[in-house]
Amino acid sequence: MKNIKRVFALALVLVMALTVTACHKKDEIAVKIGDVEFTSAYYMCALINADSEAKAKVQEELSEDESTGDVDYYSKKIDDKDFVSWVEDTAIDYLKEIAAYKTLCKENDLEISDEEAENAESYASFYWSSYGYSAYFEPNGVGESTYTQYMKDSYYSNLYFEHLYGKGGEKEIAADTVKTKMLENFVVADILEVSFSDKEDDEITAIKEQINGYATDLKNGKKTFEEVYKDYNAITEETEEEETETDEPQPKDEYASILGSSSTAYSSDYYSKVKEMATGEVKVIELDDDEGLVLAVKQDIEADSYYLDTLDMTVRHLISDEEYEEDIKEYAEKMDCKVIESAVKQFKVKKIVEPSAS
Repeated sequence: MKNIKRVFALALVLVMALTVTACHKKDEIAVKIGDVEFTSAYYMCALINADSEAKAKVQEELSEDESTGDVDYYSKKIDDKDFVSWVEDTAIDYLKEIAAYKTLCKENDLEISDEEAENAESYASFYWSSYGYSAYFEPNGVGESTYTQYMKDSYYSNLYFEHLYGKGGEKEIAADTVKTKMLENFVVADILEVSFSDKEDDEITAIKEQINGYATDLKNGKKTFEEVYKDYNAITEETEEEETETDEPQPKDEYASILGSSSTAYSSDYYSKVKEMATGEVKVIELDDDEGLVLAVKQDIEADSYYLDTLDMTVRHLISDEEYEEDIKEYAEKMDCKVIESAVKQFKVKKIVEPSAS
């Protein structure tokens, strides 16, 4: 799972590395771990991501004065290693993890589904084009096909995790344990978010009165949340868009939102305040720095099986990710790793440069 998180999280950091003057032969093998082979372009992809993670780590440790000027990353240490060594070692660690996932999946006849493959391709294409990743990777000799494969390979982590910890798995987590963990980390509420951005004081005052009026109507049963939502957003039967038909499961309450604790992908700034509310309670939550308001009506997450089904694997990851990651790391370290120096020596961490601001 860590590899999946890393791929997506690092992708959004946008401090990725960028140009290397050396070239390499197409499809030449640079690293072989077990029976899994990685091309030199694939190795470079891992090196770029490792460099990005290293720079993010350095940034986190900088003092306020240091962060305002140019940073000499190569003079820094990470986990008692010099910067370059950490990046090189971490790139190989990435590849070891990927090799471990793919090997374990192959041994258990597991393959990512067509839908997952399509999702990976879609995400890769989006980052490549919309986030300008082509400008980051192509100068390094990493093409879109390699980046797409890197993205696809990340899906093997979740595939093997589900095989182990999912229903019927060797390390299946009991249903009551999953439910308890869900209740500890997630709540559901009808949410109307209101921003005060670009609003004048008199406008803010009027909006506050309007939202508090909605809250009173909800408490008194004069209006439903649907009516409040449509009224605030000026949605009428004439303007309301036609619902898109889907075969995917849907919650009973179309206005309900899942709010998660800080340790989840559903993390919400007002999770704790909603969690303290009673089911059915109506509350107007003021955001920090007077950024806006949130009108919340807490719902019962247990009343709709949709949430337990939807959050099932997310919760299982919360419970067992740490154990899983340690086991994978231990397995990966035991795999035979061969680095073909002639194929990787051209890739130098110090030759990875960030683009000049345009």
